[in-house]
Amino acid sequence: MTGKEEKLIGLMREQIDVEKRNLEALAQAENEAKETAVRLALMNMRLDTWKHQKFLEGMIEMMTTTPCDEWSAKVGRYAGRVKLERDLEEFMNDENDMIKLANEALGLVNDPLAAFLLEKLKEEEERRFGELEELVTLIKQSPLQSKKGKKGTDVVCDTD
Repeated sequence: MTGKEEKLIGLMREQIDVEKRNLEALAQAENEAKETAVRLALMNMRLDTWKHQKFLEGMIEMMTTTPCDEWSAKVGRYAGRVKLERDLEEFMNDENDMIKLANEALGLVNDPLAAFLLEKLKEEEERRFGELEELVTLIKQSPLQSKKGKKGTDVVCDTD
C-alpha cells in the first residue's frame, strides 16, 4: 500500500469517528424530540449519517481486502455482479412504484410541511434510481481488487 493510500484510509477513519459521534448525538436528539416533524428530520439525518459511516467502512474494506484464491475470487465477482444486476432490476421497478405513489400522495396533501417532506422523498427516490444504474455500470467495469495486475481480471496476492 502506498503512502497516499495509507493517508486516504487514515482520513476515512477520522471521518468514521466523526460520523459515529454525530450518529450518537442524532439518535439521542431523535429520542428526545416530541414533535413528529422534528423526529422525522432527525431520523433522516441519522440514517444518512449511518449510511455514510457504513459506506466509509466499506471503502476501507474494498481498498484493503485482497482475495488470494483466484478461482473463488473470480467466481464470486461474477456471481455477485450478476446477482446485483438482477436484484437492481427488481429494486428499480419498486422505486418506480414509489415515485408514482409519491406523486399521487402529493396530489392529495394540503399541509405544506407534509408536501415538502413527500416532495423530498420523491426527489430522493428519483435521484437514487439514476445513481443505482450508474453504480452497477461502474461495478461491472471495476477490477476485482484495488491492487493492479497485468490485466483487470488478475488477482494479485500478497506474498509474505
